[in-house]
Amino acid sequence: MDFGITADSWWETKVSDTLSLIPQREFKDFFYLKDYGTDLNDIFIVLMCRHTEYNFKQRIRFIKKEKALYMDIMLDFDLFLKITQEERNRIVFEKLIKEVPEIIAKY
Repeated sequence: MDFGITADSWWETKVSDTLSLIPQREFKDFFYLKDYGTDLNDIFIVLMCRHTEYNFKQRIRFIKKEKALYMDIMLDFDLFLKITQEERNRIVFEKLIKEVPEIIAKY
């Protein structure tokens, strides 16, 4: 099982600071040890925190041929401009813990 996480965000939202705190190796190990059967080999996550005027929608794609699941975790742009870094970190980690297993369960 391969795992990847990145962000598409405006620099002032400081999502990149939170992304740098995510223990990439631990996430890879966690997903590597999970058995999703032979139908899923890769999980890729994008933390999306873009200006609301662009009207971005959450993308979730499962590509059977690649056995890969791609998903966006949507973050509130206006909120992330106003809150502290600790609050940003908490929100991102909570969303990862809550939303990723729900999305995986659908596929």
